[in-house]
Amino acid sequence: MKFVRRVAIILFILGSGLLQNPPSVFGLPPSVLPISAAPSLEAPIYFKATGHSLGGKFRRYWETHGGLALYGYPLTPEFYEQGFIVQYFERNRFEYHPELAGTAYEVLLGRLGSQRLELEGRLPVRPANPSPITGAQFFPETGFSLGGVFAGYWQRKGGLAQFGFPITPEIAENGRNVQYFERARFEWFPEYRGTDYEVLLGLLGRDLADRLEPALRDRWAENPPEVSLKLESSPAPLAPLAPIIITANLDGELRLLGSDNRQYAAYNLVAGVPRTAYAAGAPGLQSVLFYRQGEIVTARWNSLNVAPPQNGILSGDPVWDGMYQRVKGFLEKDVVVYYSPQDGKPIRGYRSPDTPFLWLRDHVHQAKAFKFFETDLKSTLDYFRTTQRPDGSFDDYIQHYPGYEVYKAQIEIEADREYLFVEGVWTTFQATGDDDWLKANLAAMERGLEHTFTDPRRWSSELGLVKRGFTIDTWDFEQGSAGFNIRRSFDAQTRWSVMHGDNTGAYMAARRLAQIERYLGRPTQAALWESRAANLLQNLNRLAWNGQFYTHQLHLTPVDPTGIDEKTQLSLSNAYALNRGTLSPAQAAALIRTYQARRVQNNGRIFAEWYSIDPPFAVGFGPPGQYVNGGVMPLVGGELARGAFEYGFEAYGVDILQRYWQLLDRSGGSYLWYFPDGRPGIGTEATLPTDGWGAAAMLNALTEGLAGVTDNGKLYRDVTLSPRWAITDRTQAQVTLGYGASGAYFSYRWQRQTDKALTLTWGGAQTQKVNLHLLLPPNFVPKQLLVNGEPQTFSLSQIESSLYLDTNLPANGQLEVRGSGKAGLRTED
Repeated sequence: MKFVRRVAIILFILGSGLLQNPPSVFGLPPSVLPISAAPSLEAPIYFKATGHSLGGKFRRYWETHGGLALYGYPLTPEFYEQGFIVQYFERNRFEYHPELAGTAYEVLLGRLGSQRLELEGRLPVRPANPSPITGAQFFPETGFSLGGVFAGYWQRKGGLAQFGFPITPEIAENGRNVQYFERARFEWFPEYRGTDYEVLLGLLGRDLADRLEPALRDRWAENPPEVSLKLESSPAPLAPLAPIIITANLDGELRLLGSDNRQYAAYNLVAGVPRTAYAAGAPGLQSVLFYRQGEIVTARWNSLNVAPPQNGILSGDPVWDGMYQRVKGFLEKDVVVYYSPQDGKPIRGYRSPDTPFLWLRDHVHQAKAFKFFETDLKSTLDYFRTTQRPDGSFDDYIQHYPGYEVYKAQIEIEADREYLFVEGVWTTFQATGDDDWLKANLAAMERGLEHTFTDPRRWSSELGLVKRGFTIDTWDFEQGSAGFNIRRSFDAQTRWSVMHGDNTGAYMAARRLAQIERYLGRPTQAALWESRAANLLQNLNRLAWNGQFYTHQLHLTPVDPTGIDEKTQLSLSNAYALNRGTLSPAQAAALIRTYQARRVQNNGRIFAEWYSIDPPFAVGFGPPGQYVNGGVMPLVGGELARGAFEYGFEAYGVDILQRYWQLLDRSGGSYLWYFPDGRPGIGTEATLPTDGWGAAAMLNALTEGLAGVTDNGKLYRDVTLSPRWAITDRTQAQVTLGYGASGAYFSYRWQRQTDKALTLTWGGAQTQKVNLHLLLPPNFVPKQLLVNGEPQTFSLSQIESSLYLDTNLPANGQLEVRGSGKAGLRTED
């Protein structure tokens, strides 16, 4: 019998972009029917009527798409036909397509209606002059109509997705009225008029199964006898990265599928030679496929059971191992739930430590941590999007008191809401992987940044930079005309200035929006935002960079005396600049050294160099050394630590995280700010010791900095992996990070085997690409890199005094770095 090669089908579907709404077009590849998202089914079910069983993915498909009534009994077991696993039923044929593993189209129905006509020499022919039939549905794709009882059945039982388009008119065949569709034949039984049996599907599966060649009948077996595949592992359930020893009696390729049927690993096997694979992928029951020469040969359905991953770090050090749970505990106390006055839906977000208000900025900054466990990342951003103002700006906060409606407000002087909205959308997209939600937010992001880059109250066209009133860095009150008479709105007395943090934030958001535009297929819009970002950065570095850090404010109008030389002031957004892509390595190093020098300079006077601003204002912004006028802020320390890890000051990053841990022990919690002597800054009785803003920044420094896991896209599909454990005294560390909203995760295990060898094992649920940037121990000279037992090329890069090994890795596996030299701890100037 003659079959259409499915490779061509898949290429057509992928190339045409039709997987989102798969059609079934006459003369083109068949429609495909989505797989249910239900969990994998375990035991097969046996049908005494035919003597065959049905299990795994085919059972799931059968049970969720019509079952016995539509497909009938199984007539064969699973077997291998034209390189694919298939199973025949009375009315159709199921085909398994591992090249679509993890999509809704992994199981395809055979085009048995078309195939039956072709076998009988009755090739479907489109009418030369098709004309609609009155009262029937016309399908221009094939030129045929569908009406009467057949139309009702077609619509009730699944329509286009189930049966495809009609490929003949209603005709008489063997004494009955029938009509052929791409994947079925409808038959009318008037004697059963008014019952569920008035229309039945023809037994096309039985008809075609009877035509199978005897040679194929002889190969009917769940696993062909010539293939032997042996799996050995520890007792189930397996922890992520647990070893699985696999042996085959033939050369071939092994592919591992998670419980979502998505391939997460591939290994080459040599006959008789055991090969170690590493458990990863979506947790639950997993399957193993074995290929030879590009075609599947055998499978072990649901043969592995992988346990759900647990976020955190296991290294034996209480700081690294305890940080995730400690920060998670803080943030869980910061949750507030309001209800939208528009539709009554809950708005779940993360509050300010000083008030029960839900501030957009506090919520977005805390997402660096709550993305790992929160399942509702959308409702707060959805509310701010739906209440976006006509000029493109957003409100600052919402609040709700029992018995009153939700109240929202905007602090006019602020210039960060719009770029923070972009950051919040991006973080949520990474954690959820929801393309449709990302598209739904695109216009709001564009309007928000357009407001930033064009509104005369926000944009200085003379300097080509973002402007605001004269505030302390990114905070929300302007210096008053006398004393501490703060002001939050624009008027004739506004002291216009340019603050560097607004501009590094706008730069980062414009670059991120360009990335989103390209991802969504809008290169022209992406180029626009890239150009705006480049121009802004050029202006900012020309006007605000003083050789060591960004100057606090550039005054556009005169400012009252402040009692301080503003040129010496190091303000908090400098720490953010380290992580917004605006600094060259030389600039970043100069900035970090400035913070280190200030620490030495202020030793004994200020307990940590995480300044809101240093030195503080003498007049105009409240008492020096308090709150944002010189208070010490963990949010600055977290951003500073993250930058230190990135730019070759790894020991300094470790030191900051350790000092933060000690601060938590001393103060009994995490506060937004501290006095210079280390006392917590408690403003009112409502102040919580669970500042999620600073805690999230510190955790981010640990997860992306020291642990070195950065998600470059969504769902950890594209990961930059930069383990920096060589700067610590640890000899091993296992890191697992996953998103609460989607379950996507990435895990790795780093080990310093000896002074001359390092190993790394890694894997994830949906990981496809890993870019390795591995910190090497001091005095360690790498000689050879083995990836899954095979030699691989690598390059070396030096950042300050730190040496990194760089290479590209597959989605899952183990590497070994062999070298020479005596490993020790690195120190920095």
